[in-house]
Amino acid sequence: MIYLIACNKGGAGKTTTATNLAVGLAKRGKSICLVDADKQRSASKWYQYRIEEGHQPTFLVIEKLDNISAALTDLNEKYDFVIVDVAGRNSRELITGATVADVVIAPHQASQLDLDTLNELQEQVIHIRDLNPRLQVYVFHAMANTNPAVKEAEREAFLGYASDFKEFQLLNSINYYRKIYRDVISEGKSVLEADNDQAITEANSLLDEILEVSGR
Repeated sequence: MIYLIACNKGGAGKTTTATNLAVGLAKRGKSICLVDADKQRSASKWYQYRIEEGHQPTFLVIEKLDNISAALTDLNEKYDFVIVDVAGRNSRELITGATVADVVIAPHQASQLDLDTLNELQEQVIHIRDLNPRLQVYVFHAMANTNPAVKEAEREAFLGYASDFKEFQLLNSINYYRKIYRDVISEGKSVLEADNDQAITEANSLLDEILEVSGR
């Protein structure tokens, strides 16, 4: 199964989502290939930190750019899950990857600039489904505010705006803005390998939900 982590806005938490899913699925005994399809190479750099820190490599990370559809199709025959991290913009990798993906997970912050890009993503999905009608697209509330005074109102606003886009489904899982997500990157780790119970719960919740909605 191919999971494409994609949206048209940088800084939305795509690489964080991709690396946590890769580690989480590997911890559950699945064979994983994480594809870094972003010229910034964030996932590849994270994996290099992982090797340097001596963490056991339990999955493969490779880099692919431009038209990635054939490469993803080939990898999908060899691995239980192929997780693809693309750039935060309308890229060739996003479009060609989505033509063969099973699921798009689209992290977005609850900011107007982030949510405005849902219009562009919806147009892309409409056209891509002409080639890949089975494609499922899930919008994920990422980097949410932890302040009790505003978190509920922010979530309500996020759901209210995103629910207008009929091409997408909304995930119940939420990723909150926590320092631990940044700290583990330089160690080449996932929050699932750290000691922050709240972040671990969030990562597992997303993983459980994604597996459930995608029928796995």
